[in-house]
Amino acid sequence: MLISKYIQIDFADSRIRAIDALHDIRKAAESAGLNLFSRYDVQLQYPMPAGGDKVVVEVKIPEEIINTFSIGNHLRGISAYLLKYCNGKYDQYQVGKRLLNYTEISEPTGNPDGPTMTERLEAIARFARLLERNDEDSLDKISQILIILKEAQQRWG
Repeated sequence: MLISKYIQIDFADSRIRAIDALHDIRKAAESAGLNLFSRYDVQLQYPMPAGGDKVVVEVKIPEEIINTFSIGNHLRGISAYLLKYCNGKYDQYQVGKRLLNYTEISEPTGNPDGPTMTERLEAIARFARLLERNDEDSLDKISQILIILKEAQQRWG
């Protein structure tokens, strides 16, 4: 059984916010997540914005190692990726040898003005059901949704 922990990611230097580097943090988490999964069966989920300007990642840890698993030490792969593969973009934001701070929080509430996590998951389920259909009306709606998603990706990376 996997136990979820929610970790807020912040830069050690207050001149930069994690939300401003979300695209790079996501790439870094993907890389670090592969390592964590292969070594410990720990699942690092996709970092998401929470509360407007915060970045939160869900870490799913096997119950057998939950008490001995040091999240901060194991997430330093995210920092290492940012420092190694982002062409020096984040070097100036190191404080001592630390680039990021990882803080365990309760489950994030998300943006109070936006849809809740339950509403988001329901939207995903409805879109998946729509993808199963092949009638002209469904294909038209799928095309419209894909256009919206493409525009959003261009805007936010």
